[in-house]
Amino acid sequence: MRAAATRLWSRLGASGALLFAVLALALVLRLDGIGWGLPYSFVNVDESTVVPKAFAAARGHLNPQFFYYPSLYFYLLGGLYLVASPVLWLLRHGNPLAMGSYVVDPGPYFLLGRLLSAAFGTVSVYLVYRLGRAAYGRPAGLLAALFLAVMPLHVAYSHMAVTDVTATALSLLALLLLIPAAHGRGRRWLLAGAVAAGLATSVKYNLGLLVLPASVAAVYACRGEAEVRVATGARAALLWPRLLVARVYAPMLVAFLAASPFVILDARHFAHDFLRQNLIMDRGWLGFENTGNGFWYNLEVNLAGTLGVVLLVLAVLGLAWALWRRTRLDLMVAPYVIVYFVYISTWKELADRYLLPIVPLLALLAVRCCVEIVELRPRARRIVAPLVVLLLVAAFVLPFSASLAFDRSLTGSDVRVRAEHWIEANIPAGSAIAVENYGPPLVGERSLHHYVDAGLHPPAYRIERLQLPAPGTPDPSRDLARLRREGIDYVLLSSGIGDRVRAAPEVYPSAVAFYRDLDAWAELVKVFRPGPGERGPVLRVYRLVPRSRAPLG
Repeated sequence: MRAAATRLWSRLGASGALLFAVLALALVLRLDGIGWGLPYSFVNVDESTVVPKAFAAARGHLNPQFFYYPSLYFYLLGGLYLVASPVLWLLRHGNPLAMGSYVVDPGPYFLLGRLLSAAFGTVSVYLVYRLGRAAYGRPAGLLAALFLAVMPLHVAYSHMAVTDVTATALSLLALLLLIPAAHGRGRRWLLAGAVAAGLATSVKYNLGLLVLPASVAAVYACRGEAEVRVATGARAALLWPRLLVARVYAPMLVAFLAASPFVILDARHFAHDFLRQNLIMDRGWLGFENTGNGFWYNLEVNLAGTLGVVLLVLAVLGLAWALWRRTRLDLMVAPYVIVYFVYISTWKELADRYLLPIVPLLALLAVRCCVEIVELRPRARRIVAPLVVLLLVAAFVLPFSASLAFDRSLTGSDVRVRAEHWIEANIPAGSAIAVENYGPPLVGERSLHHYVDAGLHPPAYRIERLQLPAPGTPDPSRDLARLRREGIDYVLLSSGIGDRVRAAPEVYPSAVAFYRDLDAWAELVKVFRPGPGERGPVLRVYRLVPRSRAPLG
């Protein structure tokens, strides 16, 4: 073993071996606990939206009929299902692309999605190394890769079958491809970078802001051509827009549409979902109604939470340093980071994951600043270098500890599994249950035939999903009188919704009134709270009382 390690070290060299160690650390942190909660999507509820769309794509239904996200991630994950289907067929002894296979046991499909995110997360660490090495030198690249490897926000979302880490990886690829273009190494690099930026946008809409660094790279890449054309009589005011459209904007748009074609082919549905998504971003939703100043919230809560205070301070200094040094990558990255942060901070929906695309860049700018400060005054290096090393160690400890804590949390069971078992033992099959999001995974009567075909006979219920409450709008699903008229026997509530609604009662008056009516006119039969070693929300099961005691309406 020692001889093999020695041979690997000599083959890779010191920097290569260090990079290998960083990538191994990144992969371990992203794989630890990756199967937690399966076959259910307890880690992130959005998995239950993304994975079914990807499964439908694998079955040939390419129109997602859902445009809150673009479509490329659905196709990537659907393609992975197709590639893995022979193995799944052997392991499951049945068609893995049959709807019954997914309904009865969705665990393998969630797991493959999570593994895809873990792979893209590890690739992101490599890409930020390449980006740093190309622009600022190998030490900056290695340090940036190390910090991204242990970044808790990046580690956490690399465990989830959602779009964010994949989009971040593609955005880093776009920037890496644009660097040679900015240094005049050929227009093909500019085209490749614009295409990668379009693909990133086809995973997350907000990465359309990659048009900024792509435009900066295009200015450098096309400057010689523009000078020649101007010298032969072309007007610069007309020439530059044409060049930018031809070399950046058109390729980026074509790549976006090629990867999300139903944006055009189902334009009406796209416009509805896209505008509704922007409305949600603009007014906040379920927990983000009273966050106050978005700029401060993103700094104090979101960025400080993932970078740690020390690295966040270094990142701010790194941004200032980049604006002072103004290398070509500085002019590509620093304005993009600032504009992206400002844009996201104008939203009311301030989820931390929206900042993921700039987290690797902030880490890179932070460590680059530290490296160059050491090199700035060679005579003072003996004093400055140890201080900078101590500062970087301090900056490393906080995110690394948070990532370890996240991985440790992916152990034990979830309270929703205990609630599921109790409901199946105590509520008769066939009962009608109205349920909120973040509840236990009950079997619905509409899906029962899939279980029967598989030789299983679980208790099944008539499930009515309570819609997610929308700010300031009526909530027809949360109406106790209506539920009684429709024959609902039980209502199952989750603190994952209720706590956020009660924190903003003026925004969700009908939902708050519904909770109040339940307490007054329904019988609370069971409360489930997470016990030691359990994760999950508080769940409440209500039984609707006889009609004689029900409110009029």
